[in-house]
Amino acid sequence: HRDLHSFPTRRSSDLYSTNGVPTMVQWAAVEALQLSAEFRQKRLAEYRERRDMLVAGLNEMGFACELPAGAFYAFPSITKLGNDSRKAATMLLDKAHVATIPGAVFGSQGEGYVRFSYSTSITAIQQGLEALRSLA
Repeated sequence: HRDLHSFPTRRSSDLYSTNGVPTMVQWAAVEALQLSAEFRQKRLAEYRERRDMLVAGLNEMGFACELPAGAFYAFPSITKLGNDSRKAATMLLDKAHVATIPGAVFGSQGEGYVRFSYSTSITAIQQGLEALRSLA
């Protein structure tokens, strides 16, 4: 039986998943785990509403987007604007004043997509979708 830490992959995994978490984030996690189930369910419903609103709006405008299962990000295709995610992200910022992250920064498989965050207010999502509609 070999020690799992002798494998380089395991060491790399540990480095990026368990080391360097700031103390304040650890304490925040402890507090979050003590919140009531009711509070957690309410927050979950709020994020689902934001996610569903953003994804539906993007799909309605022709930015094909699957419903994300986790995190706070939608990753729609921008092929209707071209295939260069950096150019698309710049254009969305310059013309619609909507900030996105080019998919290319996530690797070659991300090209042709941009990342939108929905960890913001419903109002900000509505305004962002309206700004995107004005481009059409």
